[in-house]
Amino acid sequence: MANNLAAFNAEVWSKSLIMNLDKINVMTNLVNDDYEGEITGKGSTVKVRTLGNISMGDYGGAITYQDLAPSLESMVIGDAKYFAFQVSDIEEAQNDIDALNAYTGRAAIAMNDTVEAKLLGNYAAIAAANKITGASSAAIALDKDNIYQYFVQARTVLSKANVPNTGRWSVIDPDTTALLLRAPEFVRATDLGDQVIVSGRVGTDSRPGFVGRVAGFDVYESNNTPVVSGAKYLQFGDRYFISYAAQISDVEAIRLQNAFATAVRGLLLHDCKVFAEGAKRGASIKAVA
Repeated sequence: MANNLAAFNAEVWSKSLIMNLDKINVMTNLVNDDYEGEITGKGSTVKVRTLGNISMGDYGGAITYQDLAPSLESMVIGDAKYFAFQVSDIEEAQNDIDALNAYTGRAAIAMNDTVEAKLLGNYAAIAAANKITGASSAAIALDKDNIYQYFVQARTVLSKANVPNTGRWSVIDPDTTALLLRAPEFVRATDLGDQVIVSGRVGTDSRPGFVGRVAGFDVYESNNTPVVSGAKYLQFGDRYFISYAAQISDVEAIRLQNAFATAVRGLLLHDCKVFAEGAKRGASIKAVA
């Protein structure tokens, strides 16, 4: 019987893809995804919601009530990525693994790399005062003995920018994780071996890529940490540093005309932006790669 992926349903498959992506993606849980409007295609515009400020007044017997006016800033969805693969009828017949489920996971991995690379590529938009570098903007040579002081410096620049203490995160590469795992400030010997201390205790966490808590940051590891001209950019921030909007659309299965095979393809419409206020809520360390 010709393979037509009878179990395929675009809505179900999209949900499965998102579920698999959520299991491995670090950044989508760390950014602002509050937006209004519909993503109908490349070039769509959405309105990103950000909270306005509350002002204080002098009390002299009368109270003036401030109108709340959340700011709506525009973001154009200018990035369209697709995935497409085919499963031949012979492969389907000879394979005892559900091809649909198996390749959903593989598609999620490909999408994860695309999304994380895009979100972590926003280091250049960080406010100049929040960029931590060596002399003359040189990359810093990190080691296990100095890594903590630079995390503290990142904490300091965010605090000076009035970024709330709660919800702060950092995304680093595996080599930097290795330095943290050896840093004396965060490691203690246990019967189970050396582990990073999380909130004053040794434990585990199921969040994707979660390493531990350092200097007030929830630290995550990603292989998509940007590397440019021999320097890598470790990033810090909170949820309102980067705004992101995405939609998986046009997921479909089709029979190929020139092959005994079924193809599955889908379109990811997404984009991100660092608004002027968000630029103050991020920080970076330029380190030797």
